[in-house]
Amino acid sequence: MKSFLATVDLYFIDEETAIIYSQIKASVFNRFAPKDKNKRRQTSISNLGFTDHDLWIVATAVQNELTLVSADSDFERISQVQPFSWESWV
Repeated sequence: MKSFLATVDLYFIDEETAIIYSQIKASVFNRFAPKDKNKRRQTSISNLGFTDHDLWIVATAVQNELTLVSADSDFERISQVQPFSWESWV
């Protein structure tokens, strides 16, 4: 177990990560939320099919210039508003 953990890199969330996260969240919301003001007010990021966890993962990948490997199609949708290195091995 220790030998495996020695090969794992940790990426901590800092102020820069938070700034990237907020920019991605705003871009995703602007792209996928309803255009009608009344409907937009009642819409959250989770209503659009995204989780904050996904956005934090992308923000970390963008900040650290990492390639994200996932079969989760939400990352493909996020890449429409925030280009980042993403691959699905499925």
